[in-house]
Amino acid sequence: MTRKTLGAFALLMGSLVIVALPGGALGSSDELREAREALERTAQQLQAGLESTVGKTGDATGKVVNKTKQATTGKQRATATDPPTQPPLHGDNPHGQGTVGVVDVDPSAERPLAADPDGGDSGEEVVVGRARGEKNADGTYHGHITVLGLFGNDVIPVDTAPGESKSGPLQPLQESVLDPLCTNTNQQVCLSALTANSVTTENGSTNDFALARASLLGLGIGAADSQGAIAQDTQCQSAGGAANAATVSTSGGTVAEVARSTSTSKSCRDGTVQVQNTSSVIGLGGTGVPLPAAGCANGTPDTQAGLPGLLPIICNAEEIAGAAAVREALSVFALQVGTNSLLKETTAASESLTVAPEAAAQCSDGIDNDGDGLIDAADPGCHTDGDPNNPASYDPNDDDETNPAPRDEGGTAGEDEAEERDDDSEPAAGGGGGPAAVDSGALPFTGADIIGIAMAGLLVLAGGLLMRRREEVRTVR
Repeated sequence: MTRKTLGAFALLMGSLVIVALPGGALGSSDELREAREALERTAQQLQAGLESTVGKTGDATGKVVNKTKQATTGKQRATATDPPTQPPLHGDNPHGQGTVGVVDVDPSAERPLAADPDGGDSGEEVVVGRARGEKNADGTYHGHITVLGLFGNDVIPVDTAPGESKSGPLQPLQESVLDPLCTNTNQQVCLSALTANSVTTENGSTNDFALARASLLGLGIGAADSQGAIAQDTQCQSAGGAANAATVSTSGGTVAEVARSTSTSKSCRDGTVQVQNTSSVIGLGGTGVPLPAAGCANGTPDTQAGLPGLLPIICNAEEIAGAAAVREALSVFALQVGTNSLLKETTAASESLTVAPEAAAQCSDGIDNDGDGLIDAADPGCHTDGDPNNPASYDPNDDDETNPAPRDEGGTAGEDEAEERDDDSEPAAGGGGGPAAVDSGALPFTGADIIGIAMAGLLVLAGGLLMRRREEVRTVR
C-alpha cells in the first residue's frame, strides 16, 4: 500500500471517528455499561422472583400450620383476659353485624374472631340469623346474611356485592301470597316469613333478617330478627348492628321483648368517634325485668348471674375499644373452669366498627375549596386542560382546585412553553451568558469522548503528514 493511500486511509478513519463523536465513542462505552446494567437488573429480578416464590410458599405453609394450630389451640390472635365478659368482635375490618343466636362448643379466647358470617373459621358450631354489612380491604362493600350456619356450612346464604340486591328463598312466596293477603285485608293481617334482604352499593351495605314478622289487628309480633349495616360519605363512616329474640308491640309502644341488643359506631375525618351499646334481657311494657339479676334489667354491662362454675350467665356483656363495640344481651356458659368453658350460648349479639374516611383530594371532596363557586368536575382547576366541559380531562385525584393562572396575551405563553420543553436554553454554567448547544439526544462528554477525539486527531495528523511527505518527495524529484 502506498504512502498516499495510507495517508488517505488515515484521514478517512479520522473523519469517521469525528463524525461518530460524541455518539459513536460514547455509544460503545454506553452499550457496555447498559449491557452490564441489564445483566444486573436481570439478576436482581431473578433473585426477587425466587424470593417471592419462596415467600409465597412459606406463607401458604404458614397459613396451613396456623389454621391447624388455631383449630387445636385457639391461640393465634390476642387472648382475652376474661372471655366470659369480653364478647368477641368478628373481624377487624369496618362492619356492622347483628346475630340472633350462636352456639359455640369450647369457645375460643381469641380476639377478634374470624369475620366469616357462617362461623366456620371462628369455630362457632351453630349460627342463627346473622346479618353483616362490611367494607373489604380493597375498599368495596359487601353484604351477607347467614340464615343458618351449621359447623361452618352456610345452609341458606344471601350475599351481595356493590350494585346487587338480593332476597331470601321465600321471597316469591312473600310477593305472590303474603303481600296480597296484607293488601286485601287492608293491612290488618300482614305476614312475612324468613326475610333476608341484602342491598349493597358503592357507599355501603344494608342487611335485614327476620325469621317471622306479623301484624295482626294492630298487634305487631317479631321473632328472631337482626340487622347489620355500614355506610360512608366524604366525612364520616357509620355502622350498626342489632338483634332481637322476640318482640310484641302495639301502636302505643313495646309490650314485651326478650333479648335485645344494639351497637352503633361512627368515625369522622375531624377525629370525632361515637359509639353506643344498649341491651336488655327481658322487658315488659318498656320496663326491664330484673331477671336473672338486677343489672340484667337496666342494661348494666357485664352483669353476672347464674350458677358460678356450673352454669354462669352474663347479661349485657360488653367490649368497647376506640371505634369498635360489641354487646351481647345474654350469654350462658356450661361447666366453666377458670376462663374456659365447655359451651357458650349467645342470644342477641350486636357489634360495630368504623374507620374515618381518608381525606379526599380537593377535586373529589364535594367542597368548593378555592371559593370560586365551582366544585370538583365543574371547576376548571380540576381539569388538566382547564376545560370543565371536557369530561376526559377531569382529574379527581388533583389536590389543588385552584384554577390555572392565565397566560399573558403578549406571546409569553409560547415562551413559557419553550422554556418547559427546552432545558438547554439556559446559559452554560460559568459561560458568558450565550445559549448552550441544543440537546440532540447525545449524552454529555465523558472520558470515552476524550479518548475518541485524541484518536481522531492522531489519525488526521498521521494522514496529513503522510500525504505531505508524498508531496515533498515529488518536489525534490
